Amino acid sequence: MSTTNASSPPVKVGIMPLFSSWIYRCEDGPRDLNPGLERLARRLMKDEKNATRRTNAGGWHYAFDIFDLKEEVVTDFHRVMTQHVQAFLNHFRPEARKKKDAFRLRGWINVNRAGHSNLLHSHPGCFLSATYYVKVPPEMKGGEIYFHDPRGPAVAMYETPGIELPWIGTGAGIPFSPSSGHLLIFPSWLEHRVAPFQGAGDRISIAFNASNP
Repeated sequence: MSTTNASSPPVKVGIMPLFSSWIYRCEDGPRDLNPGLERLARRLMKDEKNATRRTNAGGWHYAFDIFDLKEEVVTDFHRVMTQHVQAFLNHFRPEARKKKDAFRLRGWINVNRAGHSNLLHSHPGCFLSATYYVKVPPEMKGGEIYFHDPRGPAVAMYETPGIELPWIGTGAGIPFSPSSGHLLIFPSWLEHRVAPFQGAGDRISIAFNASNP
């Protein structure tokens, strides 16, 4: 863009974003594994000791690390998710520096039904976090995952009556509407929440963290 006035030639200027929060989004995840992952979730739900409460407001949260299970579908899922995490890390490296990193994945299953949600939170003790959507009700209304501005109140500390500032949002966060087979990977410090939804059926997802081995 350029700026001009009556007494000076045009001056070329540019506007660029800084300190972006990178989100890895794949809409074509391992859907062939979804039936097996759903059967696994329903089997685990039958045992009360497998449930715990973390950020879930209602719903069901697996109490242990899913990747510790000696199940073929879990082994296959772990392999694919490892590839995605590695692709995210290598995206930011020049070709000559792309490599295979050593990291560990720890994950759990979430099952939400109508009215259930997850509270605003982040994931300490790891460097990347992710959610893979095993099953999303086709008629679901709501149920989005919201990511919140990591700058917190700093973006609005100076009031500007009458001047609209594009970097100040509503505070509700940026929503992503999931579908079965979608995968999101994001920095673990990025706060997020899950909105309640309306509609019949289960919203089944697998969340996991990547950390040092």
